[in-house]
Amino acid sequence: MSMFRDINSMDARRAAFHNVGRDQINADQVTFNTINQTEPLQLLNPVPDAAYDSIQGVSECMEGTRQEVIGKVVLWIDGDSDQPVCWLIGAAGAGKSAISRTVARLCEESNRLCASFFFFRGAGRRSTITYFISTIAYSIALSIPATRPYIEDVLRRDHHILHRSHKRQFQQLIIEPIRLAISPVRPMVIIIDALDECDDRQEIAEFIDIVACAFQESQTPLPLRFFFTSRVEEHIRSKFAASPALDVTYCLNLQKFSAGDDIRTFLRSRFASIYQQKCRQIGNISLPWPSQRDLDELVTKSMGSFIFAFTLANFVNDGSDLPHRKLQTALQSHSGLDPLYTQVLESASCSHHFTRVFQTIIIIPTPISITGLACLLQIEGGDVIHALQGVQSIIMVPENDEQSVWLL
Repeated sequence: MSMFRDINSMDARRAAFHNVGRDQINADQVTFNTINQTEPLQLLNPVPDAAYDSIQGVSECMEGTRQEVIGKVVLWIDGDSDQPVCWLIGAAGAGKSAISRTVARLCEESNRLCASFFFFRGAGRRSTITYFISTIAYSIALSIPATRPYIEDVLRRDHHILHRSHKRQFQQLIIEPIRLAISPVRPMVIIIDALDECDDRQEIAEFIDIVACAFQESQTPLPLRFFFTSRVEEHIRSKFAASPALDVTYCLNLQKFSAGDDIRTFLRSRFASIYQQKCRQIGNISLPWPSQRDLDELVTKSMGSFIFAFTLANFVNDGSDLPHRKLQTALQSHSGLDPLYTQVLESASCSHHFTRVFQTIIIIPTPISITGLACLLQIEGGDVIHALQGVQSIIMVPENDEQSVWLL
């Protein structure tokens, strides 16, 4: 596939904000602020944690998994398709964001990534459309330096461009700079993950039409590919099911790709790691562990959900009991996420504050930080962390007290 050829001969074009760790975050913030103080890009006010390689992002696909669907996406990117938009759809927990992140990395390695934006419901600016287009434009200005003068010219001429219609922003900050700066022979890729996670339902649905119309109305081929992912929600489905989006979109439905073998690969790898880490505790258990029969049963229980597999592995490895006992508990539960979540909650060693902390996380409409929970409940941050220690297989507890706690 030519998408991955001659990588070393090309100029690097990075379209990402790098947040690799706490020290790196501070360094990046310095860089980010320096750029922001330089006219006129400061007007774009981008969302730094929306890029595919944000520290708060999900993991990529495990090596050797999802190869069929990723292969189809790569062929679409690299081919001469008259469908410049790809829409990947799937149920919650099917692994759409992991696929998006893997595709984004592959595109970046081959110098094809123009920009990426990963929506996340309830995560402040990552969950709205307000700075979505400006963040894409900012990424484009950095990843494709030839576009920067055109984007800056727009910002100089119209300081209120971010208050214009989304169609005008898209046309002037994205389409025209790319049209003027990039050869149509080698289209670049913009990756937009989790459209359904955007709180502005009507506006994000209209954006689908804006993209489709831009391709249809262009007198010459646009050197762009748009890769979208979402659940099958009506406000999104109805747009892709009708013109103009229907005419320019290549649809990939994850339901048509078997996930069983990939989930088996994932679980086998995770359990091998658990066995190696805790061999003193479970060294008397005969290999293979789990047995082929038990592994098949777990794959069946997953019902094609990678969230189930991920949560199951965390549950077995959470340290509240010996791993092989936790595995037997999981095997005795019914299929699906609800019974697994019930097992996690029932087996958790709940602290004095657990019920209040957990109920608050469930009820509150937006993600909240450790510090926020402590202030709201008038307890110490350490109490919040202690309360959640037994349920980390279903709740992501951040390393930084100022970052949000969120349900897996």
